[in-house]
Amino acid sequence: MSQIDYSSPYPITDEQVRFYQQNGYIQLFNVLSEAELERLRADIADAMEDRRKKSEGHNAGNPFYKKVFTQEVNLWTSHDGVARYTLSKRIGEIARRLCGVPKMRLWHDHALFKPAKDSLASDWHQDWPYWPMNHVGALSCWMALDDVNMENGCLQFVPGSHKWGVFPAVALGSGRKELEKMLFPDERENFKPVAMPMPAGSCTFHDGLTFHYANANHSDKPRRAIATIYQPDGTTHRKKGHCVTDPLDLADGAVLAHEVLPVVAEGPAFETTTFHDARPTLERAKQVNPKREAMAKQ
Repeated sequence: MSQIDYSSPYPITDEQVRFYQQNGYIQLFNVLSEAELERLRADIADAMEDRRKKSEGHNAGNPFYKKVFTQEVNLWTSHDGVARYTLSKRIGEIARRLCGVPKMRLWHDHALFKPAKDSLASDWHQDWPYWPMNHVGALSCWMALDDVNMENGCLQFVPGSHKWGVFPAVALGSGRKELEKMLFPDERENFKPVAMPMPAGSCTFHDGLTFHYANANHSDKPRRAIATIYQPDGTTHRKKGHCVTDPLDLADGAVLAHEVLPVVAEGPAFETTTFHDARPTLERAKQVNPKREAMAKQ
């Protein structure tokens, strides 16, 4: 078996960092070579088949959600080939540079396969409200394993939406379009999605507070992707349920540092960063979000 390690660097410019920090997302092309892409596809397929044989998987019990996508979390913990990608210096260093921190840790990986023909769109949402974190700055790399476009469910982002605060966590896989109903007039005016079609081996990075969505897959083939999610070193635990931290029994406020949350990149500090304590923002959200939730029910 090929021992591809994904360690060679992918250069990121200061202009790209500024774009990411201003808009909350960025698209990067040809991050993986053809050989790397082929190896990663095979490793993920192998890891997901192994999960399928051992259990019903992450989607068990939600028929609606299965039509949004088939997903598996933390494949790297049980498959060496996936681990070489998930823990790779190349992807981790891009995340560290974009976030602007000295040290970046893994949060988890997340295989996302949107089924052919019979799939459904995901819901507009932010990722961060589902994560048990007191700090923001965590970000996701969404790597396309197939060419993606509007037909098969490419990602879409709302530029600048990561600066709109913390919204209520919506019921993913419900089709209720809750987040769109929670927007105040100025936010609604700036709700201008940008689609991210791209070839396989290319990716996007997005901040945990950036609004994003993927339409249904209308093609005759599954749309395959893997997300690797990173959290800046120093991020602390916000006591709430999550599949990654539930087994760790962490105290509220504990630093999210553990063998299942390893360091993937480190280096010098940068002048600007998206990493900061979110507790003041959460306090403001407690005042605003009941109004947003009431709007969503109208």
